[in-house]
Amino acid sequence: MFSRAFNDCLIAFAWRKDWLLFCLCLIVVNLHGQQNLVPNHSFEEVSDCDLNFGDIPKAPPWQIVPQPENTPDLFHACSTSGFYDLPGGCSNIVPKDGDGMIMLIQRIPPEERVYVRLTDTLPWQKDIYVAFSTITDIKCGPDPITQCYSNTQCLAFSDFAFQNLQVVLQPDTIIDNYETWSTYRTCYRADGTEDLLLLGNYRLATETRLDCDVENPLNSARNFFDEIIVAPFEVVPDTIIVCGDESVQVDATFYDLPISWSDGVQGAIRDISQGGQLMAFGNTGRCFLRDTTFVVRIPEEEELIPLDICDGEELLLETPVSAVWPNGDTSSTYIVTEAGNYRATLLTDCNDRLRYFVYDVEDNECDITYFVPNAFSPNRDGINDQLEFFFESDFNFNGQLQILDRWGNLLYQQYVDQSMVPVRWDGTFRGRPLGAGVYVWAYEYVSGKDGGTRVIYGDVALLP
Repeated sequence: MFSRAFNDCLIAFAWRKDWLLFCLCLIVVNLHGQQNLVPNHSFEEVSDCDLNFGDIPKAPPWQIVPQPENTPDLFHACSTSGFYDLPGGCSNIVPKDGDGMIMLIQRIPPEERVYVRLTDTLPWQKDIYVAFSTITDIKCGPDPITQCYSNTQCLAFSDFAFQNLQVVLQPDTIIDNYETWSTYRTCYRADGTEDLLLLGNYRLATETRLDCDVENPLNSARNFFDEIIVAPFEVVPDTIIVCGDESVQVDATFYDLPISWSDGVQGAIRDISQGGQLMAFGNTGRCFLRDTTFVVRIPEEEELIPLDICDGEELLLETPVSAVWPNGDTSSTYIVTEAGNYRATLLTDCNDRLRYFVYDVEDNECDITYFVPNAFSPNRDGINDQLEFFFESDFNFNGQLQILDRWGNLLYQQYVDQSMVPVRWDGTFRGRPLGAGVYVWAYEYVSGKDGGTRVIYGDVALLP
């Protein structure tokens, strides 16, 4: 999978022939891929193997939420103290993967909660994959057994002051599976307040459900957590360059999620040969993550692009990648003010031969043509009872049609585009017939050709 940075790097290499820059490109592409923003996400790294009660801070940078005071526990294969080695709990639980896991006791009150600062700010306008794996400890202990199963396992975000709490992932049902790990996943969009990730019970008391054998004020639920994931779903680059009739293989593998594509292709690894916008989807089982790329097809040698320019206007020529223009400038845009042929030499990694876009720019009339009668008689005799406006153009257009009296008072206003022609006015104002006289009309519109705003106008006689 090529990143946008890698594509840009290849373009720069093709232009500068800089071997060191090309080597740096290789480094960039190797570093790009799925990125988990949760540090020590599986509690593998420990600062001290002498583990005891409440030693989660020995899996830095994880910390214990200070209020209320509690002692969540760290289990690790390296434990030397006789406490909290593996397997752990009454059901001899081992980590989902690797050597570490944590256990939280959840009840009301107090709750055991832990947090960690994310390694980077969550990107805006990007789908974020959020997941954690959990398994419950079996009901065990002295009679009466106060160990319960619950639905209190939550993942939340907050700012650095533990404000703006957002619970983003929690089970829908009571978790009572003590034989295998369960993974919970969701999709998320950032709002800029996600500094800290928190694990624990963040449900309201009315939302909390317990499966207990006895009613006891000491009832609690013990759950293990492992593999905490907060990862931007960035599986395709912003732009993919396809050279001529070739294809590009893309690997959009993202954890264990099934990947599908907006063109119907299934599977993470695929070939791309068609130009246009393409979207990759990651199915979490409860929502779809999305990432979009724009596939640019570079011609085999030369591609002719016909365009029109309006008299007296500027026209912006654009290329999907940087190009060398007739004046020697290197950019992806070029402004012209008159008709002619303009060749852009594309700077791409399709360096087996030069590739060109040739813009054949011709003069054209961008104004709309129109016909509006100079008189009508809304006297309900069935003849010429309505004023009709006919607008026509080779390009899309839209704007406001207004009719005013001789003092400039607005009598009629209507949004008009090419799909609404003809437009009719019955000579009334607020439902009442207007008197005979001369009225002015004006249509201010935007041309779909160049985005320019223009005005046409005229007058019409209303006859009795």
